[in-house]
Amino acid sequence: MSYTKTNAETIDRWVEEGWEWGIPLSHEQFLEAEQGRWSMVLTPTKSVPQNWFPELTCRKVLGLASGGGQQMPVFAALGADCTVLDYSEKQIASELLVAAREGYAIKTVQADMTLPLPFPDASFDLIFHPDSNCYIEDVQHVWREAFRVLKPGGRLLSGLDNGVNYLFDEDGKELTYHLPFNPLHSA
Repeated sequence: MSYTKTNAETIDRWVEEGWEWGIPLSHEQFLEAEQGRWSMVLTPTKSVPQNWFPELTCRKVLGLASGGGQQMPVFAALGADCTVLDYSEKQIASELLVAAREGYAIKTVQADMTLPLPFPDASFDLIFHPDSNCYIEDVQHVWREAFRVLKPGGRLLSGLDNGVNYLFDEDGKELTYHLPFNPLHSA
């Protein structure tokens, strides 16, 4: 089994267990976003400044490994044409649940970002890629594919992991590994 298939199954299990990144936006939060009161994170702790985002009305936005029903509903509330690509079945289901509840259309693609992205060149005005590249081995591929599917002048907003969480044992108490750490080869 490929490591990305294992990762997808792990994310699905985390969502079932109540993982914070798998809890969809509430109806009230969606209504707030429609009124222009919203925030989003690319990493767990700091909101992205709103002036980093382009005008979103009628813009094509790709949520790259961004399933879970948290960011794409905000983009939809702001008038964007949204597509989400995620390898987690549960994260895709959350996107569809929120879209059905709030009455907007969203394109969902269950796919692996380590493979060529299933979109034509110059498809998107914005790619929103939260801190999910830490789950893959070759981020250069993702950057090349993002560049390919972005329209000229488009924006890529991405959260990055500094790797420190890979230094410690499962309990987070013992310094066990060194950087760079690749769990596929270093464990």
